[in-house]
Amino acid sequence: MNAAQGTSIRLSNHAIISAALILLYIGVVATLRYRRAHGLYKRYGIASRCDFARLTADQAQMILKDLAELEFPILMSLSMTFALFKVHLTLTSDKTYGVPTISSVLVGTGELRNLETASKRTADTGVLLLEFALKKPSSKRSTDAVARMNYLHSRYQRSGKIFDSDMLYTLSLFALETIRWIDRYEWRLMTDLERCASGTFWKAMGDDMQISYNALPSYKTGWRDGLHWLEEIEEWSLGYEAEKMVPADVNNRLAQAHITNLFYDLSPPNRVIPEKVVAVLVGERLRKAMQ
Repeated sequence: MNAAQGTSIRLSNHAIISAALILLYIGVVATLRYRRAHGLYKRYGIASRCDFARLTADQAQMILKDLAELEFPILMSLSMTFALFKVHLTLTSDKTYGVPTISSVLVGTGELRNLETASKRTADTGVLLLEFALKKPSSKRSTDAVARMNYLHSRYQRSGKIFDSDMLYTLSLFALETIRWIDRYEWRLMTDLERCASGTFWKAMGDDMQISYNALPSYKTGWRDGLHWLEEIEEWSLGYEAEKMVPADVNNRLAQAHITNLFYDLSPPNRVIPEKVVAVLVGERLRKAMQ
């Protein structure tokens, strides 16, 4: 065997070993990547859709917390941040900036008209959200955060500046926006159990915030489970957007304040591309409402 033949054999062996390692890696990934999602059914004793109704708010929160910390840490964080950006019109998450009644309240407070106060309001809202999103609903820190949120909203509700539909729409954004982002951009779709967890958790938060569900079809008869509630609030939310999300000057002012806050560390010339990215991500309807 000459030197050339020996080199060829070594290269061939390296290629075989590399191919085997790649196939092994693919096999391990295929075996393990869905292990956590499938394991949830066993952990909570879920055999079929009929068992979804047994899921408690504390269990639902643990499922969502695992998604945020282990499965989709980047996308869930981004989606909630983006939700806050859209939300501050309704007081909480996705397309909020496009609803004039909500925008008027936020602009009227004066806190969103300059960088310092806009940043403070965003941080304050984020802290409260994290307190009841990352703590069990039955915990003292979660109940304290919800109580504080209720207090902040109460004066606007009593004065008629915030309507029940605005609160319900904001709640829908928190329940739905993360699912939309994950299904659109992540490596897998959320399972029905994970969707049910989102519905169960956010419905419980809505109950604690005394948000009325009488606009939903099953308000009087009740919902089979969190997934049923999620499906109904999604359908209602889309209809609300179509009716209420219209162009208004107050929407534009609020959106500009938050875009400035979002990219505060960039100089105006360097904000052009990020702002265009935001315009794409918010969707056509909200984009038109903010113009």
